[in-house]
Amino acid sequence: MKKPPGTMRIEENFLPREHFESLCGVLTSTNFPWYFTPTVTTYDDDTDSGGHNPHPGFFYHEIYKHNVPCSPFYDEPALGYIHQQLNFTVLIGIRANLNPRLPEPYHSEFHFDLSSDMTATEASDWTTSIFYVNTNNGYTEMQATGERVESVANRLVSFPASTVHRAVTQTDEQTRILINFNYM
Repeated sequence: MKKPPGTMRIEENFLPREHFESLCGVLTSTNFPWYFTPTVTTYDDDTDSGGHNPHPGFFYHEIYKHNVPCSPFYDEPALGYIHQQLNFTVLIGIRANLNPRLPEPYHSEFHFDLSSDMTATEASDWTTSIFYVNTNNGYTEMQATGERVESVANRLVSFPASTVHRAVTQTDEQTRILINFNYM
């Protein structure tokens, strides 16, 4: 049974097998362009008291931003299937994220995914969905409830974009890969 709008929804085995395998093949290809950013969220401070960046950073690939597809990956059939299933009317962004394995879990700052100048009330009209590409011991943690959504391959979690959450990196698998969608 699906939860009512405004609550968190988790869907297992979200993509049909052929779409899931194709998507994994694209994102794990040695030719897929990943870009490094030194901070995990825009809320992270850039330096510690010693002038060093204490954050591990991560790799990302912007797929859709500012009302424009910005990657040829936007036309990937699996993404078209996800678009159809999410049934959104307005899309803000799609971004793939890759966290390398760390010896200890890194907890990002709590945040919500929309523009930093948007209030939580404004963000409550929007939805964030996270599609987990691979299984690992990383997770997404919700601030208000402490609930953890484990990174399980082919799982999709959706929640109001005003939900404050954070990423926790993995220590077991080489990478933690997910795709983040923000839409109305």
